[in-house]
Amino acid sequence: MSAAGTFFWNELMTPDIEGAKSFYSKVFGWEARTAPMPGSNGGSYTDFSLAGTPVGGALASPGPGIPPHWMPYIRVENADAAAAAAVEAGGQVCRAAFDVPAVGRIVVLQDPAGAVFAVITPAPELLAGG
Repeated sequence: MSAAGTFFWNELMTPDIEGAKSFYSKVFGWEARTAPMPGSNGGSYTDFSLAGTPVGGALASPGPGIPPHWMPYIRVENADAAAAAAVEAGGQVCRAAFDVPAVGRIVVLQDPAGAVFAVITPAPELLAGG
């Protein structure tokens, strides 16, 4: 797994999961596996891998008006502290810290120029592969 301060995960939000699976398979040879997402009231999550190595994931856009986009996640030791540092450096919080069971603590941020990214403090079980 990556060290703190490095890119940890990439996630696609799109209204067309099946189209994305087809596109990225044809372009990069990615394999897609979709499974139910626990606690999502019927939602699912798609994992992309290349030759058995995870490369990212995809989920359906959470609502109308949100364009399809990729969200990079940067690993940090403390998501709350990283958010505070980002604000102090002139950035802003787009979505306050939230916890995803078995995944970690996440904050969505924006840098002073407008680029959006997320930081994640991975859950121990995610790092252990569980």
